[in-house]
Amino acid sequence: MQKPTLLFLLVLGMLWQPVASLAASDRVALVIGNASYRHATQLSNPINDATLIADKLTDLGFRVHLVRDAGFEKFTAALRKFETDLQSASTGMFYYAGHGMQFREENFLLATDAAIIDQQDVVTSGKNLNEIIGMMETHVPLSLVFIDACRNNPFADNLRQKLAGRARALGLSRGLAVPEQTANSLVAFATKPNEVALDGDTHNSPFTTALAKHIVTPNIEVSTMLKRVTRDVLEATGHQQRPEVVASMSSEFYFFHNSALVAPVVTYDNDVEREAAATLALKEAVRNNTVIGYRTILEQFPKTAASDVADSLLKELQQEKTSGSSRASQEQTELTVSAQTLLDRMSEASRTGAPLTVASTAPDVIEQSLSLGVEGYKKIQTALNMLGHDAGTEDGVFGAKSRSALREFQIATKIEETGYVDQTALLQLIKVFEETPKVLDGLWQLQVHRFNPHPEDPYQVNARTHLSSADLRFRDGQFFLLDWTNLAGASRQDDRNPFANFRGVVSQDKKLTLRLEADYLFGKRKVRTVEIRGTLPEFVAYGSTLGFTGPRLERNGPKDEMWVRVELKRKPPEKTN
Repeated sequence: MQKPTLLFLLVLGMLWQPVASLAASDRVALVIGNASYRHATQLSNPINDATLIADKLTDLGFRVHLVRDAGFEKFTAALRKFETDLQSASTGMFYYAGHGMQFREENFLLATDAAIIDQQDVVTSGKNLNEIIGMMETHVPLSLVFIDACRNNPFADNLRQKLAGRARALGLSRGLAVPEQTANSLVAFATKPNEVALDGDTHNSPFTTALAKHIVTPNIEVSTMLKRVTRDVLEATGHQQRPEVVASMSSEFYFFHNSALVAPVVTYDNDVEREAAATLALKEAVRNNTVIGYRTILEQFPKTAASDVADSLLKELQQEKTSGSSRASQEQTELTVSAQTLLDRMSEASRTGAPLTVASTAPDVIEQSLSLGVEGYKKIQTALNMLGHDAGTEDGVFGAKSRSALREFQIATKIEETGYVDQTALLQLIKVFEETPKVLDGLWQLQVHRFNPHPEDPYQVNARTHLSSADLRFRDGQFFLLDWTNLAGASRQDDRNPFANFRGVVSQDKKLTLRLEADYLFGKRKVRTVEIRGTLPEFVAYGSTLGFTGPRLERNGPKDEMWVRVELKRKPPEKTN
């Protein structure tokens, strides 16, 4: 049948506004699939499951951030981006496939670098689901959460065996815990509380297979959709697995809504009725501007003027998504303002030419050739201060203090120590800012020392003596203990943990407070609880060490004192296999 030209023009007239001018989707989703666990058997399907759901949500018009095999740092970064995206959204969706476990009646979604040896490792190896839901509820009117994370879990099994006598008290049951009531949210679990979900014998898990099938059904409210998901999961698993849904919603939600689409399919009396219905459905599809919306027009109203328009708009939308993904992959890591300023200065300096590349040129001559000026020196002083190297007042006068700070930076980054600014130093500053996240999250090492501050030291302990050390993980404003060594205690066969009551917190304005026990004698036990305070720099580069002096431990004479000092070293991110 030839397409009616009049109707085609009518459809275009009704949709005169450019589709490209439509606002970006206000529905955002974070989708995470964890399969390659370092300390457990690899799971077969979570990556496939996450990819499938991400594709479906993209077709439904969601702005989707897909994360595969998220270690703790990657998981943290993804949640931070998600929180930012939610601030401009009306609906947020979080989907997770991988290992999960319950601990103290709360659910934790485990990162791929999870290493759970004891109960204290749980909170530093995964993300608390209640906290994720709470964060979503703070920013969006409606939160949707889908958790396919109740697979048989070796981490929980090992911990239950190790803590057999306390497993029940610590809430280490199988599967995930009974979900909490939520505020205008819906949380769907792959199976009931305290039960184990199946990973599936096919490409995807039973729960995700059913979810992906029904999430694209037009005009089906989410609660009804999940009843169909439950039916399919029961059938696929021989009634061994029943999904659990906890909802507290004050309004209906549709993943795909187009009121002009009628199901079951209606047989129209003539082409005019069919074209009119197609045009009405197309108007709503254009308003939503989703891949699935246009595809449905093509499927339900073939050989119509509306289907021609839908086909054109679908190709345009898919091309936009493809070019957008290409642009995103080509974008460089976003620099901080200070780092970008240095980069701009670096480009300008490079254009000044040959003197920068002459190896035999004296360092002070190279610096002069950069023509940094007062503003350039100010920016370098600011960068050094931000990294914890005390360059003094940021006034553009690059005196002895600023040069000492620059030397410290050059030594710390293993470049030639000259105390003068050259191309290498500027590039290294840029590199540090690019590679160092502004947040402090990650792995740290803490060393505790004693020392005598007096230059005349009768007992020759003026050089710092290493007492103990600890491996820490920083997140959510505080340090968590991972492992420890007590050198002072080991000298007398005392395996006491000096960090048993350790507490380390950092306020929003970077004020640090550490509380620990200083076991400060060798051969004889002498312990004192100390509190150490200080201020962290705005940036702490990987591999750099920060020192803080604590209180006096004891005084035996005017020149015989013992003080405590700690050193915090930021460790680089764990390498992924």
